[in-house]
Amino acid sequence: MFNSWQQHQNSRIMKKMILSIAIILVTAGLSVPSAMAREMRGGAMSHRPGVEMRGPGHGPRVERPMPRPAIGGHHAAPHYGMRFDRRPAGVVINFGGMSFIYNNGIFYSALNSGFEVVRPRVGMIVPSLPMGHTVIMRNGSRHFAHNGILYSPMRRNGIVVYRIAGFI
Repeated sequence: MFNSWQQHQNSRIMKKMILSIAIILVTAGLSVPSAMAREMRGGAMSHRPGVEMRGPGHGPRVERPMPRPAIGGHHAAPHYGMRFDRRPAGVVINFGGMSFIYNNGIFYSALNSGFEVVRPRVGMIVPSLPMGHTVIMRNGSRHFAHNGILYSPMRRNGIVVYRIAGFI
């Protein structure tokens, strides 16, 4: 009987360790190994650019990253209204009956003839913060800002994700 209880405790400790490692990786913007992702969420998940999150039971599908257009010899960051013929790399986010693609702070929406960079909707949930974000304290709470978008951290299924809280 003691052995069974000890195995149960060891199992609980192992699950907590896996969850802690996953939270650290997600917070750092790194991908969680797929076995850990399946353990935690029941499906595949990835935060790497070029990987689409397809939902529980559907493994990630790797897409080739779309090159950014060169302007004056430098790569230009996409801006609202910019259109692309090819599907951009990123995570698919469903919100308000529409599908968006999120990639490092840029949001895309499908058009008849391609994809357009759009402003995100307040309330959308993204799996990771964009690189180059800044920390903002607002009403005693920690928020993050990037490119005029305000992100608010929250927990979902024990994982830290970020909600679009507004615009600056």
